[in-house]
Amino acid sequence: MKNWIKENLVLVIGLTLPLLLIVLFFVATVIPKAFGTPPQYEMLFAATQYDYQKTAEFSLNFNVKNKQLMVKPKKIEDKNTNYNQVKLFVYDGKTETTREITLDNSKFTDGVEVALEETRSFEIDTNNASPDGYVLDGPNYSGSGLLGGLFGGGYRNSGFRVKKGGVGYKIPNTQQDYYYNQVQFIGWIIKK
Repeated sequence: MKNWIKENLVLVIGLTLPLLLIVLFFVATVIPKAFGTPPQYEMLFAATQYDYQKTAEFSLNFNVKNKQLMVKPKKIEDKNTNYNQVKLFVYDGKTETTREITLDNSKFTDGVEVALEETRSFEIDTNNASPDGYVLDGPNYSGSGLLGGLFGGGYRNSGFRVKKGGVGYKIPNTQQDYYYNQVQFIGWIIKK
């Protein structure tokens, strides 16, 4: 066996080096997350969805005043041109899940800014970094590079995530049946 390894050293290195790299990349991504503390604060964000079957009644502009979420609805006059739906979500980093906060459009008045009843108990911090140091990191697009271009690789999107140092928690795709996902950071929920 020793002689075979000596005679085929290049083959042995060629087979073991990729396996070693896979293990190193796995350890480099899993270990920091395993020993790190997940985000302690939930993140509030809005996402724009394109739904070709339903037009939006209002365009919504979110704003935080005195640590309360406010929304200023603007009635959309031409129903045939706007299929963008703005949805409100809360991301929980401990469970790596999102939940939608359903908005009651019947309570909106055109141009009148109001506090949302659904989030009235929330106290929101609008700093980019949460009190425990996490920040929202946008999607990272990367090209295929020379080898990817030669072998049919293409662009990829790593999605949005909440990140602190080398540890990141991916935000699940909030709209799987829609054409695009545009996230607007609103703030960190520091008190419920």
